[in-house]
Amino acid sequence: PASARPASTGFFAEGGLGAVAFLPSDSRDAAVRPALQVRVGRDLFSFLSLGVYLAASSHEATVPPPPAGQWFQLYRGGADARLGGRIGRIALFLEGGIGASMMSSNVLEKVKILDPGERTSITFHAGAGGEYQLENRHYAIGLGVDAFLMPQFSNIRALDTRLYLRYTYGGG
Repeated sequence: PASARPASTGFFAEGGLGAVAFLPSDSRDAAVRPALQVRVGRDLFSFLSLGVYLAASSHEATVPPPPAGQWFQLYRGGADARLGGRIGRIALFLEGGIGASMMSSNVLEKVKILDPGERTSITFHAGAGGEYQLENRHYAIGLGVDAFLMPQFSNIRALDTRLYLRYTYGGG
C-alpha cells in the first residue's frame, strides 16, 4: 500500500483570514471585526519553525457618543516560534512570540484605553492550532488561535482567529 507523502519542510509562506475579538473589559469599546495576516518563515526541523508576521484588522469603536460611528485599525507585526508534531496528514502546534502593535486612531482615548498621543505598544502572543496537509505535500490548510496582550494600551487582551493556506518551498 502507498503511504502518505511526507509534508515538505523549509521556507514557508502563509496567508490567513479571520477575526480579532477584544476580551472583556475592552470588548465593550471595540467590535469584533475581520483580520488579515501574512506569515513567512523557515522550518528549522520538522517540529520547530521560526517566522515573522504582519496582521491588520479594522474595528468599529463602540465607545459612548460623541463621537459615534468611529473606526480604528489595529496593525501588528512581530516574530515567533512554533513547536509542533505531525500524525499523518494532521499537524498540531503551539506558538508564541513578541512584536509591536499600532492603532490608527485616538478614538479609544475617550475610554482611557489609550493615553493621549499613544499609538504603539509592544505585543506578546501565544496560541495553538492545527493544519491538514493537502494531496500536494507543499500545501496545507490550517486554523490558528492566538491570544495577544498589548501592555501599553491599558493591557488590552484580544483573540486572533484565522483560517490560513500555507505553502512550503522545500522538499525535505
